[in-house]
Amino acid sequence: MRLNRDSEKPNMELSSLQEGRVLATDRADVAISREKSRHRRLSRLAVALTALLLFMWGRMLAGDSPYPGAPHLTGRLVQMIPLLLLVLILGAAVLAPLLFAGRSPHVLYRASEIDVSIDDVKGAPVLVEEVVKTLNLFLAHKTFQERMGGTARRAILFEGPPGTGKTYMAKAMAKEAGVPFLFVSSSAFQSMYYGQTNRKIRSYFKVLRKIARKEGGAIGFIEEIDAVGAARAGMGGGRGEGITGVVNELLIQLQSFDTPTMGTRFRNACIEFVNNLLPMSQQIRKRRTAAANILVIGATNRAGDLDPALLRPGRFDRSIYFDLPSRSGRREIIDYYLAKKAHVPELEDEGMRDRLAAMTSGYSPVMIEHVLDEALVWALRRGGEAMSWADIQRAKMTQEIGLGQPVEYTDAERRTIATHESGHAIVAWLVGKSRKLEVLSIIKRKEALGLLAHSDL
Repeated sequence: MRLNRDSEKPNMELSSLQEGRVLATDRADVAISREKSRHRRLSRLAVALTALLLFMWGRMLAGDSPYPGAPHLTGRLVQMIPLLLLVLILGAAVLAPLLFAGRSPHVLYRASEIDVSIDDVKGAPVLVEEVVKTLNLFLAHKTFQERMGGTARRAILFEGPPGTGKTYMAKAMAKEAGVPFLFVSSSAFQSMYYGQTNRKIRSYFKVLRKIARKEGGAIGFIEEIDAVGAARAGMGGGRGEGITGVVNELLIQLQSFDTPTMGTRFRNACIEFVNNLLPMSQQIRKRRTAAANILVIGATNRAGDLDPALLRPGRFDRSIYFDLPSRSGRREIIDYYLAKKAHVPELEDEGMRDRLAAMTSGYSPVMIEHVLDEALVWALRRGGEAMSWADIQRAKMTQEIGLGQPVEYTDAERRTIATHESGHAIVAWLVGKSRKLEVLSIIKRKEALGLLAHSDL
């Protein structure tokens, strides 16, 4: 009967994988492993509390106080306490920088601390679909391995222009999975001490393995991974000085997910000692350590600079490209942000929002949000409490070509510049009648005495 019950849940999870929706985190393999780990911690805590209670009960039966008193110090020891404290302080001042220099520089975020989810990722439906499939493999890694014999992806690479949502997507994945998110910037690995960069990388992956085994899974995110994973000398013409050892360490750690814990190594060492005294037929079998359920995400906008060995199968074997959003994607992003920001009823018009989506061609999601934030700033400056269409236009021009400069033109100069910009407008209309004129101005901005801007209809 137990076999039948165990086989029902994987079948249910496999159907979720096939449907392409996010698994229910309370039924995924990650949640089951987390609960088992929690029960083990509770059991150890119960054993420790029981031992403490027995100790206190024994003292009470002996007629003593259940609480041990402070140790009695002689006069000479009391006189030496200041000297001992001074030695301890000096020793800590000398050793602390060396001891803490190799600590993992990550920042840990729990799922409850992350305020974005997959539903908040707008304008990239293809990316969301691919990420959900990868996330489901991460959540149901045991089912995928036991039922189908496959190995879930251990590391994926997010590449694309700045501001396209790579970090945003990684945080959303951790939120949906309900697992810890360990964020680290590549520059945080670097150290002035020789060998400490490698040590920090080892510490980071050690913490990843520890938390993943404790929580059932963990997601590690390395920002701008090209800073520590650039191509070595002779590997695609990359840089060589000081980078080879760091890349080698990163390559090794990406294969270290099945490294046994300290307790397992100690147990196996004891078994090895006993096996040396036993014949081959009676030797004890060592315990194997299951690989930690880790998903490492590397983000970069310079994927061509990465070492080729990082991109081979088994390491970053999946690359997801974050492109600039299309027009429909920009419209979806605009709707998402306008729902959160104060705006006048004029901006509820569908045609107005379509026009804004056309005007922001080539914008990343971060740039779109920044334009709307700047529009709120302009609205505040004019004494309003909500952005208008004029505020958005002013914010867009300020972001693209800077603030308007007060220049006093003569009548002849004004006529010359206006004629010049009118010529641009006429040519633009003749060669692209499907485009709409947005801005035609002779106000100086940056190095331009006038400007012309148009967008697709």
